[in-house]
Amino acid sequence: MVSSAEQFGSRWTHRWAVVLACATFPLLWVGGLVTTTDAGMAVPDWPNTYGYNLFLYPWQTWVSGPWDLFIEHGHRLLASSVGMLTIWLLVLLMRNDDRRWLKVLGVAALALVVFQGVLGGMRVLFDERTLAMLHGCTGPVFFALTVGLVVFTSRSWLNTQPQQPVASA
Repeated sequence: MVSSAEQFGSRWTHRWAVVLACATFPLLWVGGLVTTTDAGMAVPDWPNTYGYNLFLYPWQTWVSGPWDLFIEHGHRLLASSVGMLTIWLLVLLMRNDDRRWLKVLGVAALALVVFQGVLGGMRVLFDERTLAMLHGCTGPVFFALTVGLVVFTSRSWLNTQPQQPVASA
């Protein structure tokens, strides 16, 4: 029997997984927009933005600046948010879930999102198209992993019991 505290924790873990997947989806299409509009090198430094800390870059300059800057910096901000959401999901999984395999999957999600960020940064620093393609290919893998986490933390997944074989007469 599951206690109400465990149910509360598992509900919040599932909700956070949904938020992560919902934030990752627009990150994919904004990343595609960065690629299709050739905005990938609009900001020449990384992890900074024109020498500013990524989060302290003046929003007026970003919003009213050129389209390429708007899209590229927006992609970085959204990606950073997805990274932070992934960290929090892992914390919730570690605190609220007893399934070891799911905790390992949460660690894999964090490792993959960090790998994605490093790939994106290396693409900027080395101006290498191959890294951009690899970065673009691993994004959907991360999204698929987030969708899996949504499913595995859902109430219907938790309530599903394996079927017992029927004894023959």
